[in-house]
Amino acid sequence: AKMSAHIYSDDVSDNENEAEVFEQSYGGRESVVFAIECCEEMFDINQEDEESYFERIMTSIHDMLVNKIITSDTDMNGIVFFGVENKTEDGKFPGVRTWQQFDVPCVKSIMELREIQNIDFKQFENKFGKLAEYEVSNVLWASHQLFLNCPFKLANKTLVVFPWNENPHKGNNNAVKRARAKCGDLHEHGVEIQVFSFNQDFSYEPFYKHITTDQIQSNEQMMNPINAISNLYSFLMRKCYKQRMTRTRLQIGKYKISVGVYTVARKTTKTSAVWIDNSTNKIVKRQINLVDTSTGEMLMPSDVKLYQTWAGKDIVFEKEEVTSMKQLCDVGITVLGFQPRVSTIKPWYHSRPAQFIYPDDSDLKGSSTFFTALLQKCLDKDYVAICRFLFVPRTSASMRNIALLPQREEIDPETSEQIKPSGFFIVYLPFADDVRETELPEEQPSPSEEQVQSAESIIRKLRFKYDPNSFDNPALQTHYKNLEAMALEKEAPDPVTDHTAPDVERIDRKVGPLVETFKSLVFPQNYDPTKTATKHKSNQTTRESKRAKTENAEVNIQEAVNNNALGKYTVVQLKEICRELEVKCTGKKADLISAITAYYDKT
Repeated sequence: AKMSAHIYSDDVSDNENEAEVFEQSYGGRESVVFAIECCEEMFDINQEDEESYFERIMTSIHDMLVNKIITSDTDMNGIVFFGVENKTEDGKFPGVRTWQQFDVPCVKSIMELREIQNIDFKQFENKFGKLAEYEVSNVLWASHQLFLNCPFKLANKTLVVFPWNENPHKGNNNAVKRARAKCGDLHEHGVEIQVFSFNQDFSYEPFYKHITTDQIQSNEQMMNPINAISNLYSFLMRKCYKQRMTRTRLQIGKYKISVGVYTVARKTTKTSAVWIDNSTNKIVKRQINLVDTSTGEMLMPSDVKLYQTWAGKDIVFEKEEVTSMKQLCDVGITVLGFQPRVSTIKPWYHSRPAQFIYPDDSDLKGSSTFFTALLQKCLDKDYVAICRFLFVPRTSASMRNIALLPQREEIDPETSEQIKPSGFFIVYLPFADDVRETELPEEQPSPSEEQVQSAESIIRKLRFKYDPNSFDNPALQTHYKNLEAMALEKEAPDPVTDHTAPDVERIDRKVGPLVETFKSLVFPQNYDPTKTATKHKSNQTTRESKRAKTENAEVNIQEAVNNNALGKYTVVQLKEICRELEVKCTGKKADLISAITAYYDKT
């Protein structure tokens, strides 16, 4: 039995789906646990925005979960209250209660957050009990249990703590020791701990500087509670998107270091539809079986071979042979050399979204020192590293040429928030086979100086600062707003503002007269841009020329079939030939060639 398949067909989707497939197979899920101290001060109304600190936290978590449904609906989240009378179900952790269990974002969790957002302190006491003493070690224990009991593989684990009391164990050295010991356990298990406080007099120095994962950040950047408040929403929104995609090796000569590869930008798409049974509403499982068309017997994977047509002959490959042909290099980034940035990075080289790499000392000690030295020297010389890169150990992954573009760290002087991290961007470079020569008309009319100045005045008037964060995808937002309204039983979906639509009135107010002047200078008199072009009626001469052209093309196609030269045609051309010959065929290039050849064999 022989199955028709293009041996490199799985490489076609490499640009769009490779990262997504890798994350599902190798990376694991993102996970966040929120631990919130529920003291009376957390429910005080802030006079500036007329909401309590507790409401602000709940609103931020609510918005994060709603965004996660769109961007990453398989991530795990949980909420823990501490400083309350209620104990956990097993009674191990006094003063700590797991309010929302570790689970993916769902309608129930979002509705619960909406119900509790505007709750006051008395209502909270009636629902969860009176305040009680707690130990931070118990808070860490209860949060760690959520991570440990998760049945799924977790890529990144983050515990976000919202305390009010800056020194909860003042004078109790044993409780401090237990908290630090448990904090060390969480760090060993890969749990990142972040602390945000709304207390204006809060200081990390007495206790919490030993709890956070990044002590330098907590001392230098987070000492001002106002910074923590302003950065809370942006921090939670960053947790909506998968961060590190994989860990890989960066090799220069015989030396290797460990780096993490991060996603910078990726197109957000609608979640795929789920097939369900019409009568039971249960999810339907689809299974594909390969069958021999001549005998009707089901084929096993070992019975299937791959072939590609070359010069009219079917070249058959074993799956092992295809795999060995694709494995041209080891997985990782291998530096080939260095080039000046200006002569290497071109805007038209964009072949897929860039990624970002950062050193990972947890996997290989000394990686940060090596990486920092390399980064600093590339910045000083304004050079980029030219490398070859094999992304993941899969047979469908193809080796790519990349440039490592250095970036210097930038810190906001007012908020101490990091604007740009230091590291290398992965810029994907085209191969020689990917570059296309563009043929343009040799003669182009030259505009007059007056026309150029008129266009320049329009451009100057319509300049603005572009920020991609200001433009949501209106089609995607409309889709999910409708789903949200149906799931949460709203009367109507929330309105969606299309920020991509031009403000015609404002544009006309700013440049209306300038556009009219430009039109009079460039276009002929009485030109109407809204008028549709007149379609010319076909005459007998045109029909005869088309018929002659088709007959000549058919002769050329038959010659190509006789000479086994159909392989030089593109898939688009082959489909057009099938349409002219009225041959019904879809599929890959080999299938189209076989159908055209079979047509001429019959005639």
